[in-house]
Amino acid sequence: MQHAGLPDKRYDVGQSRCTFITKHKIVVFMDTNAHEVYLSNIENGRYTIVHSDEIRSPKGACPGIDGSVFVCSGETGTVVQLTTQGTVLASHDVSMEWPRDVSLSRDGTRLAVSNRAEGRTMIKLFKVSAS
Repeated sequence: MQHAGLPDKRYDVGQSRCTFITKHKIVVFMDTNAHEVYLSNIENGRYTIVHSDEIRSPKGACPGIDGSVFVCSGETGTVVQLTTQGTVLASHDVSMEWPRDVSLSRDGTRLAVSNRAEGRTMIKLFKVSAS
């Protein structure tokens, strides 16, 4: 089954990741090798493919409470914040190699980021300030 906006190709383990933003009914699909993030609305079929120099080897993603999306950019060591339309809002240096997973607290005040760097695995907790 193929959905509008999602690539029609096969991936090996570790080459793609996805999450779903319930509030906005958007599938966030990350193609690690192509350095792309796909934002596909399952209600209206509209989609955006995000190409940005700030996103290199996208890994984990999570929704923000303001409707944004946080995406780990493995090669840049950052977490990139996107709108659900694909606009880059900010790029946050998380001072770790290969950030892989990201999660936001329910109240939106803390962001947890973990990585998968051989011998340097860590998890960090960041305070999120209101914008």
